[in-house]
Amino acid sequence: MRLQPLTLNDKSIFDEYARQTDPRLSNYAFAPLYVWKEHFQFYWTLLTEHLCIFAKQGEDYFMPILPMPCTPENRTYRNVIRTAYQFMLESNPNPHIARIENVPHARLTFFEKDGFRATLKETEYLYETEALAGLRGNRYKQQRHSCNVFVAQYPSAKLHPYRIEDQAECLALYDTWRETRSKKYDDCIYNAMLDDSQLAHRIGISHVEALGLIGRVVYIIGEIKGYTFGYPLNADTFCILFEITDLGIKGLAQFIYREFCKELMDSYKWINAMDDSGLENLKRVKRSYHPAQLLPSYNIVMAAE
Repeated sequence: MRLQPLTLNDKSIFDEYARQTDPRLSNYAFAPLYVWKEHFQFYWTLLTEHLCIFAKQGEDYFMPILPMPCTPENRTYRNVIRTAYQFMLESNPNPHIARIENVPHARLTFFEKDGFRATLKETEYLYETEALAGLRGNRYKQQRHSCNVFVAQYPSAKLHPYRIEDQAECLALYDTWRETRSKKYDDCIYNAMLDDSQLAHRIGISHVEALGLIGRVVYIIGEIKGYTFGYPLNADTFCILFEITDLGIKGLAQFIYREFCKELMDSYKWINAMDDSGLENLKRVKRSYHPAQLLPSYNIVMAAE
């Protein structure tokens, strides 16, 4: 099997196959994969008109998403899966690393019948954009109060489109945010996650246009104190990829989230806020916004493995 390195020039090919898949899970887009290129080497190939993406971790391959378009009810597609999986088993020094990640719950039955075993990977949070834009009712009382506190202190604050000139200031804000979080949570795993995310933010913010990201920033007294970036996943869903704010400014995080959703409301019915990375504090925040749906994703491996 001949693999080609995944580069920014390949985004149009990726997007063509993603459109045929009509994904609901956030990873079936180019940007959320590419921003992790400092941690994994990504490759692609076509197998009988299905796009296969491979990630290489050390010397071992795994597949971060299913081949696209995703049609497991088709025998040809199941042959593609087995060919790709066999390539990983034969190529990996550690065959147990071979897996396919981010399989939607709705597809599990097909793969379990074909001899695969599934384990829950993570759960993504899906919200109604209109609900996040309005924050109406008692269940959003806390978020609405936080926004009001912020607006009362900074009445002229608003979202501005990200410009390339904002890059250095956004990256500096992440550094400050990371330092603050690190001091609060003295946990080696959490701090390693912060370091990993720092590289992902750097790559994303450095290639906003090429990755098809939409970004907004908030200025407070002439300085960027918050930013958010996301991307369209399909015709009615927008994914929030990054959001960082100055932790010392009360209500800014709630404000930037609400205002961005107001902009998106006319174009996208749903907001996918991705997963919670297994962090309890992040899980509490995302659940406090009352998701309309929880979208579980799974890893699958051949049962014999």
